[in-house]
Amino acid sequence: MIMFWSFLVIDLITVGIFYAVYGRKQQYCEGMLMGVHIPKSAAESEEVVSFIGKYTKRSHQFYLWNTIASVLISLLNFWYISAFMLVWSLWLVELCVGALLLVYRTHRKLYDLKVERGWIGSTGSRIMAADTKTSAQSGRMGISPWWHLVLVALILMPCLLPGVRDYLKHSDDGWILLTVGVSVGVLFAVLHAVLLRVRNKVYSEDADVNYRINRMWKSTWSWAVLGCGICNTLAYLVMAQFMDERGWISGGVYTVYIILQSFPILFLLGGFFYMYKRKAALLEEDEKPLYIDDDVYWKNGWYNNPNDKRLIVQDWVCPWNYATNMARPAGKISLAAGIIIGVGCLIFAVVMTFKMEFTPIEMWIDPQRVEITSGYSDFSLAYDEITDVEIMEELPEDDYKRVNGGDDGRVLVGKFRGKETGKCWMYIYVDYKPILKISSEEGTVYINSKTDGEVERWAADIREKLNIRAGIFLEKRISCKKARIRV
Repeated sequence: MIMFWSFLVIDLITVGIFYAVYGRKQQYCEGMLMGVHIPKSAAESEEVVSFIGKYTKRSHQFYLWNTIASVLISLLNFWYISAFMLVWSLWLVELCVGALLLVYRTHRKLYDLKVERGWIGSTGSRIMAADTKTSAQSGRMGISPWWHLVLVALILMPCLLPGVRDYLKHSDDGWILLTVGVSVGVLFAVLHAVLLRVRNKVYSEDADVNYRINRMWKSTWSWAVLGCGICNTLAYLVMAQFMDERGWISGGVYTVYIILQSFPILFLLGGFFYMYKRKAALLEEDEKPLYIDDDVYWKNGWYNNPNDKRLIVQDWVCPWNYATNMARPAGKISLAAGIIIGVGCLIFAVVMTFKMEFTPIEMWIDPQRVEITSGYSDFSLAYDEITDVEIMEELPEDDYKRVNGGDDGRVLVGKFRGKETGKCWMYIYVDYKPILKISSEEGTVYINSKTDGEVERWAADIREKLNIRAGIFLEKRISCKKARIRV
């Protein structure tokens, strides 16, 4: 049920974001329609109005069907998670590719129509423009990204506390949280630095207007990204406090952590809407507007300008998004890497969920050790490491937290940590009894089977091996005593 509601909300938000970014480009703004510079008279012509009307209809149909599909696909969570992950991954790829193709093809058709009709951009438009005074200030606007190093240092400081060090020593999730906190903090620092170094854009023949807009743009981005970094740091410090004071992080604390890590979305959205509104107000006051008609470099939907040394440029589709210059090798490499990593992550997630759900949990008892195999991870224990074997009707009452592995409502597989139990490994089919508990110095292993009587057979075999080894050990001690007596 949790998976269903979580993915349903995520899917609807995703469709909404795609619609807001790619599905609402029909308005004539700043001398452009669908990212193509044409005169306002051309944008209001019957030919173009009809063309945009067809695009609007197709766009509404595309996002309506994807909204319905997202709801139906989320229902697969009540069947098999692996089937859901496979269909959901295919749907996500379809949404991304479909949204881009829809807007890019429309953009290209309108560009071709502009060339065919001989339209030029708004009066006085140019293919390129430069404002040397504003360009010289590109790296000097906004807040310094070095402040993020202070935030990263704050994340590392709790490592000096004895309670936090002890938690990191005995719990894997502590290291996961620390790694995520530092990595996200560094990522925000890099993003901050990149945004400040993006070349300032020319909007007007008035250098003061250009300076004010670009300064506002970068200052707002700086505060937004810095706010994201602050939320990331606060989220980790909350977790570190419970590591130090209680030595345990409950589900409620994780909820607070997730909420704090979600605040950056609000910072970015708030910053975007403020920038958009403020920019429009500044441009309305401008008496010397300047329109840059660089459509030839965007004609396919992406930026391709071999004469531009920039790698990152502001995207035409969304003013708060940035694109790479595909005329540069680094642009092609970054795009290819992004696609490979994204598709690779989806394939990995699908394969892992299929393995967890359809690879049976099995135990192999050989003369030297006990080995457990499953779809997620394998586990082995030598008989010298086993301290006790017990058959239980159900798991002990405890607050269990998954460190790694899977929990899809049918199986519990992987490493867990209980508030009272401590470190443990679970290989459990939910709703199947009994459960075999294997205690060791490293932690506890819980395992069961769908086959009647198999848990009892496992317990008997392990006890037999333990008794044999105990007998061998006793014989060796007796032999050693006899040898000493003879001496």
